Amino acid sequence: MLSKQSENCSVTDYSRKEIIEELNHILSSPLFSRSVVLTNFLKFIVEETLNGKTEGLKEYTIAVNALGKPSDFNPQIDAIVRIHAGRLRRLLKEYYDDLGKFDTIKIEVVKGTYVPIFRTNFIPEKKSDVSIGKMPNQFSRAKLTLAVLPFRNLCPNGEYQFFADGFGEELTRTFSNFQDIAVVAHHSTRIYASNHADVRIIGSDLGVHYLITGSVKRSSTAIRINVALIETMKGMQVWSETYNHELNIDNLIDIQDQIISNVCSILGGYYGFIIHENWKTHRKTILSVDSFDAALWNYYLHMNFSLETYMQTRLALEEALKINPNYATGLAMLSELYLDAYSLGFPTVTEPVKEAYELAKKAVKMDPQCQHAYQQLGWANIYMKRKEEAIKALEYCLSLNPSSVSTIGTVGFGMACVGEYDRALELLLQSLDLNPHCPWWFYLGFFFVYYHNGDYVKALDYANKIETMDVFYEPLSKAIAKAQLGLLPEIGEDVNILTDKYSDILANLKAALSTTLYDTDLVEKIIEGCKKAGLIVGEKN
Repeated sequence: MLSKQSENCSVTDYSRKEIIEELNHILSSPLFSRSVVLTNFLKFIVEETLNGKTEGLKEYTIAVNALGKPSDFNPQIDAIVRIHAGRLRRLLKEYYDDLGKFDTIKIEVVKGTYVPIFRTNFIPEKKSDVSIGKMPNQFSRAKLTLAVLPFRNLCPNGEYQFFADGFGEELTRTFSNFQDIAVVAHHSTRIYASNHADVRIIGSDLGVHYLITGSVKRSSTAIRINVALIETMKGMQVWSETYNHELNIDNLIDIQDQIISNVCSILGGYYGFIIHENWKTHRKTILSVDSFDAALWNYYLHMNFSLETYMQTRLALEEALKINPNYATGLAMLSELYLDAYSLGFPTVTEPVKEAYELAKKAVKMDPQCQHAYQQLGWANIYMKRKEEAIKALEYCLSLNPSSVSTIGTVGFGMACVGEYDRALELLLQSLDLNPHCPWWFYLGFFFVYYHNGDYVKALDYANKIETMDVFYEPLSKAIAKAQLGLLPEIGEDVNILTDKYSDILANLKAALSTTLYDTDLVEKIIEGCKKAGLIVGEKN
């Protein structure tokens, strides 16, 4: 435990963990995320203090170790450390006057020393109509929920207010197209435009899991937009980005559209950062099987595919639909599970393709704007060998929300399965460029494209990115790509896994591949690769 180092503060001890958490809270704030120099400065002096090295916190040590100055730095000549220390003190004060007002610990660097002290922060009482004097409440929603706070306008004389206001309104409108995330109406957040309430309290008041905040500032030649995503229960900033553009009054709307498209592509969608972060944070506490939890289980299945997670997800979705039979996205997800199980040899219903098709049709009828429903209608048509109907449903699915990275990649994989390789590659590349968090089968889509084109080096590269449990495509793709490249000494482990674990699938491989792959040439190439790898496979449809 570490004692606070000030005569004026009450004698309370803080653990190293508590101080590091407060440090991370400060450094993740927009104030410090914009300054690498001050971030390094504060991080260095706090960590040195926690390690008991306060004797060495001198100008020279800070300059060399925190500010990147050369070993011949002379503090008698160069006052850079003293200058940045003054800036650091002012920025810490600004942080605790605003964003850190409700933090329990206060980190200060008293003038005349570079050793930080750790105080108990005095939390002011509520002075507005918004409830900011209470602790945030736990809340439950049937869906992951987001709110966009009004962007702060930091331009001189309040210029470009229309531009700042437009971000909150347009981000709210665009995120409302993502059916995996519920979005609070933007007018409900306007009360916080000039209110400096703790984000944890705002999150509790609005009942949201995440907040998007931002600011707009300009110079004479450029305009800068900062955007941040905050998890509300702990008040932690979990993502941020800064966008810089040349200032052009005639082009501001285009700039706004570009930024909003980028933010929504990164954060939104089924494999976007928000759902990825939420699962990572809360997966250990998910115990029930309501609609929200079922959707998260489905996400987890795609990112960590195994027989166990498949069975857990299927149970969660089937139970959720018993509670809410009109849960359109749940119907579409269950349709997807039945089809996945059928193609991968997992336990499924008696007539999985027919059942999946009926579920998808029901979901579309129930919610004609449900992206996931049209996605699964497309996939059901793939399994039913209706290529044109499949392409039509998948393209319409994409048109409902072109900003959804998960949909872009999913449709790309579907295009690979129906043999539309150019379109598949275009969409898969776009998806990974916008957001690298993707399920294993996005990489399988790349594998199909490059293996079909005879580019076995790239095919093997993407095969090596496929990481699953209990899915035969992982060892199969690696084995046949290596075999085509003549790397026979390296395929032993993959061949052993296939023969030991997937002998039943190998015995009916052509039929198994043909459930989803339209291109008979690709199927034959895969069979050819198996033979080169020394595998004995079934060639009957």
